[in-house]
Amino acid sequence: MDTAVEHHLLSDAMARLAGQPLSQADDDALVNLAHQVWYEHSSMESELRRFLASHPEELAVRRAGYLLERLTRFPCATDDRVRETLQALSLLMRGFPRAAERHEAGQVRLRDRRDELALSWGLNEGLGLKVQTLLPYQTRHYAAARSSAFQ
Repeated sequence: MDTAVEHHLLSDAMARLAGQPLSQADDDALVNLAHQVWYEHSSMESELRRFLASHPEELAVRRAGYLLERLTRFPCATDDRVRETLQALSLLMRGFPRAAERHEAGQVRLRDRRDELALSWGLNEGLGLKVQTLLPYQTRHYAAARSSAFQ
């Protein structure tokens, strides 16, 4: 039986993550958001609308946009879910347009690497090493075990 809490896991996770620096992201909230983006079928647009209604602050919106777009870049995200997520992100970009992405020519030294996606969302922060928290949940084996558990 679905409850109201289950219907808003995605926007609730976004709210928890967008309210603090991404380098201090709560691991449980990050994993919950990833699960919602990768494996669930909630309406991304309605969840983003709910998030925007309660968190209109520019920094929170930019963090949420960055996180959602970042999660679409994992190989476990289906093409349909990526398409739906990117389409829903247009809601965020209307109020807070992204910066033009920079494509610099030449070699970038290892220490000079920056999170270009975060910069394009107007952020000076990214997930950094926090992304390692998500690695066990994006494998084929995890996805297969998860789907067989629900059959």
